[in-house]
Amino acid sequence: MPHPERHTATGKAGELSYLSWPGPQTATPILFLHPVNTAAAVWEQVTAELGGERPAVAVDYRAHGRSGAAGPYQPGDYAADAFAVLDAAGIGRAHVVCGSIGGAVAAELTAAAPERVASIAAFGATLRVGWGADLIDEAVAALRELGVREWFTRHGGEILGPASRPGAAGELVELATVGRDGDRDLDTVIEVLQTTFGQADARAAAASIDALPPTRAFVGTHDPTCPPEMAHELAGSLGGDVREIPDIGHLPMLEDPRGTARAVHDFLSELG
Repeated sequence: MPHPERHTATGKAGELSYLSWPGPQTATPILFLHPVNTAAAVWEQVTAELGGERPAVAVDYRAHGRSGAAGPYQPGDYAADAFAVLDAAGIGRAHVVCGSIGGAVAAELTAAAPERVASIAAFGATLRVGWGADLIDEAVAALRELGVREWFTRHGGEILGPASRPGAAGELVELATVGRDGDRDLDTVIEVLQTTFGQADARAAAASIDALPPTRAFVGTHDPTCPPEMAHELAGSLGGDVREIPDIGHLPMLEDPRGTARAVHDFLSELG
């Protein structure tokens, strides 16, 4: 599988960076939506395992990866980033493969333009995280005390399961920490955290969708951030089903890219 090409698109909040992979022009492309505090590159090993069976793009949301860092940071804003990338890449309709808050982004995408979403495969995903104020304040205080890199170094591995492949925790630190011009800005990371884990809620968007796309939610049995009940809520709202992944945590695409690719392949193959 060739290395992805990196491109830029112009979004509502500024310049967006995204990765693209070639594939047969007769196949409906994949749009990858990453978990918050990672980046498009979290999907690189999954796409390698898929072996170029479909064209694909993966967006760096605003304030993530190599994209610019202007807010706001609600799921609808990340959906706007995804639309900008789809338009720049000339993709009219895509299968959406998403992780974590990407489930909420996928719902916002579908609510805004259902004709552009062929299906949704969600991994460790949710429509709403819903942390309480005390938990958010605790995380913010720790981030201010430790800094972005040290905070993710200490706590990033806590969201991974016992079957996670070696090295995944270190890769997560780099994805969460490195931005466009060096390490990500502390205040921006805090604002993203407060918005994503406290305020973000795409349940109303999901409820507004008339023509639901085929949907499957995959969830690790050891996911502490978006546990199985959140996967069932997402799947129920979008008319889909749920598959549990034994001994995997919050980031199947990073912990078990081969298994994640197999799950994507099998789901899309079922759709014909």
